[in-house]
Amino acid sequence: MKMRFFERCARSYSYLTNMCTQITNEYSNVTFSVIQCDPNFRNPLTIVNLLKNISDFYNENWLGNADYIHIPDAKKVLDNYLKYPIIMAYRKTSDDDIDILGVATLKYYQNTEKDVNPYYPIPNKKFFEVTGILTKQDSDIKNIGKKIYEILIEALEEYRKILPEFDVIFVADCRNYMSINGARGGARYLREQYNKEDYGKIIGFYTVRNQGKLVEAPTFVAKFEFENKIVSNDITFAFEVTDDLYEGMIETLRNSLAGNQIKPGVSTMDEEYNVTFYELEDDSINLDNITIIPNGTDKGNERIPWASTRKRIRIGGSNE
Repeated sequence: MKMRFFERCARSYSYLTNMCTQITNEYSNVTFSVIQCDPNFRNPLTIVNLLKNISDFYNENWLGNADYIHIPDAKKVLDNYLKYPIIMAYRKTSDDDIDILGVATLKYYQNTEKDVNPYYPIPNKKFFEVTGILTKQDSDIKNIGKKIYEILIEALEEYRKILPEFDVIFVADCRNYMSINGARGGARYLREQYNKEDYGKIIGFYTVRNQGKLVEAPTFVAKFEFENKIVSNDITFAFEVTDDLYEGMIETLRNSLAGNQIKPGVSTMDEEYNVTFYELEDDSINLDNITIIPNGTDKGNERIPWASTRKRIRIGGSNE
């Protein structure tokens, strides 16, 4: 007899759900869960509305540089829902609506000869990617992002005990010090609170071009380590506004990383875009030891949210 969808999810995502339960117990009115396993979200209409609301959550709460994040529409959130665990922090309001406080998605890939992820094209590599971590703007409940990182990193440390061949990575626009701060803050929190050996390190960067023209800023590729302390020299990435902004950023990266020896790029097509991944020969750059100075390169591209389609979601009741 086949297990139901939610039972299969609960088994596959057991470490994540266990960590969500543990963190939920620290709060009186906040729930952390893998939404595919959450008994509050089993009604098909509730799920549809929830996925729309998650898309709106990204739209409404990402108000920074438009380049830093690709806002997922409802179709993309649905695609993620069907493929990957989505971790969400939420609370029930006085009228039983759902108030989303934070979201993240944990993706996993396996590179083969026929199917290679262009953003981390290490041959035959299996890896998890921590992506889309976002928390509610001006929330009265603090540290939701740190707690989501704690859930992800702790669970991934357990997964890697049985899946040691999997890397754990995340990516961030080279100017996006907020995302970098979040990742290293999550690892630092676990070191300080639980005496872990969790560190993040820069292992390379990638570029995206269309017909030879850069279409976005270079993006750092970072990797989490769970066993060995990473010691590295301080590196400052001080970007400058240039006539060709993105090309100028690549020049800054190359100059700042000169001592780490950048390997020749590996180029792969992603639809119409040419993605080139540049791995570092010396990949021991601790996130704790880097400083990012945007110097105005992050200005002038602020997001304007689109019109919301948010639906009311009630636990144990009808949805509007």
